[in-house]
Amino acid sequence: MFRSFFFAGFEGSTGYNRHGEWFDQVAATGHDRTLEQDYRDIARLGLHAARETIRWPLVDTAGRHDFSTVKPFIEAAKRHRVDVIWDLFHYGFPTDVDLWSNLFPRRFADYCYSVARFVMSRSEGPYLFTPVNEPSFMAYAAGEKGLFAPHATGRGWELKVALARAAIAGVDAIRAACPEARIVNVDPLCRVAAPRDRPDLEEQARDFNERLVFQSWDMLCGRLLPELGGSPKHLDVVGINYYWTNQWELDGPLTRRASSRRSPTMIRAARRSRSSCARSANATAAR
Repeated sequence: MFRSFFFAGFEGSTGYNRHGEWFDQVAATGHDRTLEQDYRDIARLGLHAARETIRWPLVDTAGRHDFSTVKPFIEAAKRHRVDVIWDLFHYGFPTDVDLWSNLFPRRFADYCYSVARFVMSRSEGPYLFTPVNEPSFMAYAAGEKGLFAPHATGRGWELKVALARAAIAGVDAIRAACPEARIVNVDPLCRVAAPRDRPDLEEQARDFNERLVFQSWDMLCGRLLPELGGSPKHLDVVGINYYWTNQWELDGPLTRRASSRRSPTMIRAARRSRSSCARSANATAAR
């Protein structure tokens, strides 16, 4: 898919944290000020692709779209011959958008259509987009634990469905504007283990590992809640994020995440996780 095996990624989270404070990691890291040097550096290193965020809250004002914050990134990538996966919704959304509303998918689709048209008119492709970044994590953080907007608790499943419905509408809109677009749907691949002294949690861990982790992808491809309109074409490319925090013991303190090398439970979980990743990669390659 890309002209280099490895590619770069620029942190692009936006939104409002648990205290209602705005955060913008593109600005916080200075990438918006050093983008020319950033793209020059990665091209010099032989990285010919990158994942970049279009900050929805900065583009969309009451449904009107201003791409002045996007144009410099397109131009820098073009000058240095770097293909970009454009991330369209990285947690942050305009303050007048209600993620629980039936109007959300339409508003998001209009934005996606405009983005695709703008990118296509100013670059030669390939055209790659991630409509909703990490919907599973966002559903947990923003819908279950209230860590950032919309600051809900106990509504993780509802938010996951809302994000899937919007993503499907967004994919349709992107392809209406740019039929040759590829869609890269990114989510974390997580795994949990029951502590050795908590056999009562084994079934819960099994349910998480075999079902919950894959729900967003299953919705997109139509295997789960087919009434949302998902299909294999909506899933397209599966992108997997993996961090050291992506596996843990259920009901364990956060400090125990870092001690997995000393935990036989987590070592076994890691081995199973690697095996699952290998099977998934082989299946994707075969497809």
